[in-house]
Amino acid sequence: MRRILLRIGFLGALGACTVPDSPLSDPTGDGGLDGSAGDAAVSLDAKGDGAVDDVLIDGAPSLDAADVAVDVGVDAARDLGIDKTKFFGASRCPTSAVLLCEDFESGTLDTKTWTVGGTAPVIDGVQHARGGKALHLKRVGTGNSTIKETKTFPAPKNKYFGRMFVYFHLLPSSPDVLSAHWTIVAASGTGVMGEIRLSGMLNSGVNHFGVGTDSGADLTGTGDWNTSDSDPGGKPLAVPQDDWTCLEWMHDGEANETRFWWDGVEHPSMHTTSSVHGGNTHPFVLPQFTQLVLGWVEYQTSTQTYESWIDEIVIDKERVGCVL
Repeated sequence: MRRILLRIGFLGALGACTVPDSPLSDPTGDGGLDGSAGDAAVSLDAKGDGAVDDVLIDGAPSLDAADVAVDVGVDAARDLGIDKTKFFGASRCPTSAVLLCEDFESGTLDTKTWTVGGTAPVIDGVQHARGGKALHLKRVGTGNSTIKETKTFPAPKNKYFGRMFVYFHLLPSSPDVLSAHWTIVAASGTGVMGEIRLSGMLNSGVNHFGVGTDSGADLTGTGDWNTSDSDPGGKPLAVPQDDWTCLEWMHDGEANETRFWWDGVEHPSMHTTSSVHGGNTHPFVLPQFTQLVLGWVEYQTSTQTYESWIDEIVIDKERVGCVL
């Protein structure tokens, strides 16, 4: 989230502009902000374009002439829109100001952040949502091709938001498998057994997104279940192939809640709480998160080849959107 910096410095002459007829300008001359030559300047780069937008604040001449930067903790709003023309282009990681941003542009996985599981993914430029590279996952048959990170955990208040771009090329299909369950996001931790998943399911020849868990071996858990997408209006779209898709999710361990967005649009059918979920009568309780696995896992017996790409992964304490 972009921070707005307050920069205070004595101006010997009027080099800035006032804000007429606003609470900041004090046109009555009662000692507030009146745009006099003795005023100090507050510089706000609210546009995020590197330029300084100045207004005048009444200040004492004793202020040091050197600018003093003060982080006032004001967060500019993120673009959470659904205009896909804004989703792509150059990498946003260099200026993202988030807990973790991975754009794969270095061409190698940072082993201080990521651990590889199953069939090792590679970084290439065959497909990419942003920049010139993405993580390429290719798995033959049952099993996984994943990367794992623990760097962003423990999450503040045991709550985090994730965002990644995914390009599915080869998904489970009939007649090789009549029904298949697969996972692309799995968060786990302590206190509660199992993974909290963003996944998918092949049924009747169509793949749909889903959410669920696998706490079946935990007597206090909700079981091993998957709730498939039914938005919008009970007529869900199939998981897209050969196209870049922006996926977002929230895991809130304190509230025992999960949410899901597809290309910036929330799908309420995949919103889970402790009492609204796809398992048994036990409350759906989330763990104290310690790790996050991203990539591809397929559980049913298969000889198919599964192939996808992942790009620009972001983990943060606030919702990210698809534009950042």
